[in-house]
Amino acid sequence: MDEHVEGDASSSADRPVSRTATGVSTVLVRRLLLAGLIGGHLGLLVATLVAGLVGGGVAAASAAVGAVLAILFFSLGQAVVLRYAEREGAVLLVAALVSYGIRASGLAGAVALYEAAGLDLLDRTATAAGMVATVLLWTTVEVVTFARMRIPVYDLGYTEQPRMNRE
Repeated sequence: MDEHVEGDASSSADRPVSRTATGVSTVLVRRLLLAGLIGGHLGLLVATLVAGLVGGGVAAASAAVGAVLAILFFSLGQAVVLRYAEREGAVLLVAALVSYGIRASGLAGAVALYEAAGLDLLDRTATAAGMVATVLLWTTVEVVTFARMRIPVYDLGYTEQPRMNRE
């Protein structure tokens, strides 16, 4: 039996193929990524300003480099989680762990190359302070955002109980 109604131009053959619908997990991860980026950029701003006031231009630039590295590190990790957000938990875990290993190795390799080149362009203390400030603010804003989220899976099966009139 053909259920196609004559004059209905929106049959399945006529509709364009669209991307997969965005799931709840993807929406939540995007929210966390945005929150983290806001916190990370606040860390960049604070670290750069404080380092500039305390140590001058080289310290400010060094703090900015450290902050940008931290933002890149976390952003790449969140991008991987965003990519696999709608997959099974085991697949997401493996992707996140592999991503972390690659990012940590890349960061260690970059530091080793910088040290081996004998460059003395950055103030180490300011670079580390920029990284630490950015990581702390990224994480804090992300945790606060997560604590305020409503995760729909916890709402399943909830029914409001009638209130007793206490008069």
